Amino acid sequence: MDTLLSVRNIETWYGPVNAIRGVSLEVQAGRIVAVLGANGAGKTTLLNTIAGVIDPARGSVHFDGRRIDGLDADAVCRAGVVLVPEGRQLFPFLTVEENLRMGAFARRPREGIARDLERVYDWFPRLRERRRQRAGLLSGGEQQMVAIGRAFMAQPRLLLLDEPSLGLSPLFTKEIFGIVRRISAETHTAVLVVEQNAAIALASADDGYIVELGRVVAAGSCAELSARDDVQRFYLGHAVAHVAHGTAGGVRPPRRSLSWH
Repeated sequence: MDTLLSVRNIETWYGPVNAIRGVSLEVQAGRIVAVLGANGAGKTTLLNTIAGVIDPARGSVHFDGRRIDGLDADAVCRAGVVLVPEGRQLFPFLTVEENLRMGAFARRPREGIARDLERVYDWFPRLRERRRQRAGLLSGGEQQMVAIGRAFMAQPRLLLLDEPSLGLSPLFTKEIFGIVRRISAETHTAVLVVEQNAAIALASADDGYIVELGRVVAAGSCAELSARDDVQRFYLGHAVAHVAHGTAGGVRPPRRSLSWH
């Protein structure tokens, strides 16, 4: 498999706080990779560093063989790495379709935008029904659909998803992750998803990393991680049985640090 994203020993600071401490990870082309961890583990900082929102103090980020750390966020996006931020960050007074078309604002050439818009509506039929409705009036799940659809309109090769299940019902969460898998399968788009709902993330992704206090403490295929007693105990609780039956359970953040360094 081809390595699309390679992160090597990055360190990122918020003022005096060392939020990311020597993190390394890889995303293969067409694969879905989950990053798990409790609040404050550094997951969002990791995505923002990859997306060019924050510059790392040390380390490197390569995308498709090209070094992208140090580039502005818009240059990273144009290169094919597109972030769906936590909280969606839509344009609330624009319609659903206007928000989706904003995702294609920087596309050159402009051909294919109408085709891709139809593809988004195929993945999210309720957005077609609400295409003239203001985005700020949608439910949280529908807004997440718009955010993912808007990101796809930028023609990503790597989609970064920050807590896509935040504030959503279990039904909407399951629907969102199902569509993410469909998008990846149909378009060969790689996905790096940060998620606290460990059960559905491990059930939906191919590979996974667990981050604690800014460090990667475990990595492997999601099947391997799900089978580990320590992952089951600290991150899945009793949710493993639900994963086996294809439904999502809740997350129990670790009560002590995992020792997999």
